[in-house]
Amino acid sequence: MRFPYQIYPDTMKMRIVIEAAILVLIILSCACIPASAYSSDAIGWYEQGNALIKNKSYNGAVTAYDHAILLEPSYFEAWNEKADALNRAEQFTGALAASDRVIALNADYVPGWINRGYILYNLGRYDEELNAYDTAIRLDPTSPDAWFNKGYSLAGMKRYDEAIAAFDKVLALDPTFPNLEANRRIAEQNRDAITPFYIKYAPALGVSALFILGAIVWYCAVRKKY
Repeated sequence: MRFPYQIYPDTMKMRIVIEAAILVLIILSCACIPASAYSSDAIGWYEQGNALIKNKSYNGAVTAYDHAILLEPSYFEAWNEKADALNRAEQFTGALAASDRVIALNADYVPGWINRGYILYNLGRYDEELNAYDTAIRLDPTSPDAWFNKGYSLAGMKRYDEAIAAFDKVLALDPTFPNLEANRRIAEQNRDAITPFYIKYAPALGVSALFILGAIVWYCAVRKKY
């Protein structure tokens, strides 16, 4: 009995290779299809919260974010915006608790660390505030927001040279960053105001001292001759 056709070994190998290639293409295609990690209802509540924040309706925003979180407890962006809304409503303790949740869910979320810095500033915990910005910078060294807020924090701690260096980093990353020039200028003015005159004018004083010393030496040498 003869079969209509025969599958030879080489043909079989070719079919296996082709089928494997097709399977890989299917997997890659599926991976490239964007998919939201959250339900559409949760996203809707999140967007409503964002709109309420823009309208300065902070308590309403918190309620909207709570609805999103109820639907998606791991929605760390919603937790972060809830923390921001609570901070703006001057509910700092609740804001920090929400921020704790953000970090627990996603410790690499740069906006979460920057927002945490804002909250810690309002709580008067300035060293922790600075650490929050440093963490954001470690995660994303190209974030002008993180560098600017670090500079602002350092200026508040009267560490003006470090603040100016941070503002210069912002300038390199984003020359159009809002309020950058004004804050850098204020940091320079405050630094100059507290710098003792003998340090500020050290080069000129040094030259003057050398000139006077030279004059004294010359005078003594001339006097000895006569």
